[in-house]
Amino acid sequence: MRKIFCFLPALIFLTGCWDQTMLNQTKLITAGGFDYTKDGKVLTTAAVPQSVATDAGKGNIVNQIFSASGYTARQSRLRLDRKVAERLDASKNQIILFGEDAAKKDLYQILDVFYRDPKSALNAKLAVAKGKASDVISTQFEEPKMSTGVGEYLRDSIRSAEESATVPKENIQTICPIMFDPGQDFALPYLEPMKKTVRIRGVALFHEHQMVGTISEPLSVIYTMLTGEKHTIAMNTTKKIFNNKKPELMNYVTIKIKNNNRSFNVDVSPEGKISAKIKLKMKVVVTEYPSDNLTTPAEVKIIEKKISKKMTEDAQKVIKKLQEMNSDPYGIGRHVMAYHYPVWEKLNWKKEYPKVDFTASIDVDVIGHGIIE
Repeated sequence: MRKIFCFLPALIFLTGCWDQTMLNQTKLITAGGFDYTKDGKVLTTAAVPQSVATDAGKGNIVNQIFSASGYTARQSRLRLDRKVAERLDASKNQIILFGEDAAKKDLYQILDVFYRDPKSALNAKLAVAKGKASDVISTQFEEPKMSTGVGEYLRDSIRSAEESATVPKENIQTICPIMFDPGQDFALPYLEPMKKTVRIRGVALFHEHQMVGTISEPLSVIYTMLTGEKHTIAMNTTKKIFNNKKPELMNYVTIKIKNNNRSFNVDVSPEGKISAKIKLKMKVVVTEYPSDNLTTPAEVKIIEKKISKKMTEDAQKVIKKLQEMNSDPYGIGRHVMAYHYPVWEKLNWKKEYPKVDFTASIDVDVIGHGIIE
């Protein structure tokens, strides 16, 4: 009992909730974009959703767009604050966009400010915009009465593309260790602003901290599948497996990928020659094949071989582009560094990577072809 009486007076000296943010004095940023001006300054663009009441009582979302420039990302952000009556808060940010010019310079120079701020939304999506990031954020979307802000809209669009394997799953936190890894690179979603919408065109490839090229859809689907990422939703892809059938749609088949098993091997010969091979074994269901109803095992085998050949060719196109761009997102260098370090120490990886004997093969097993028997 005596201990309780001693404890109660001590409560008087305890501090309250001093570290708090009043929402009525704050504007929450849900989308941020970075570009470079002609004089080399950092242009920051931010979208702040505001709810506007209607006669029906249900509020619509109006996106307020603010922008400011400075010599650094932090300075431009401070100048952005001065343009707004309330205090800007990026702790609920959903997406960060980089204009093409900004992505080709050095991504980390801009991201540095996010990694140093304890309130940063580290799960925010990252993407590269064709042209300027400000054009994507300022897009007047087709939906005249959007129920979400531009940040949520773009985030959900990227999530949908992730689940369909069009782009890899990345955010501020996941790319941080890769940026400082000399043996691995990364890729981000590549967006294009249209008249009243935004289109996900594929992926932007990076080497070290700089964008070096792009892979457009549908090859971006092959790129993502080669990473071995697991997806909760079955992936769909359409392939042209014939060239001489009429009408044109008879040349195509659409498959749903139910299972994708990946093996990845990197070998170093006694002479120091590096080789790498990715093998994918897919179990798929044919969801569209106008040319035939696939009622016999022989017909199914023909389709399996055709699809396997076409997807393997596409995989080799992806690998060729990666080596041309000197981008190593599958981490061949990381493998060599981990298991063959004496070899790695002697390498100039930037010169060696394009020479690696890098191949891929995709083996397709059709396990279903619809309800037609």
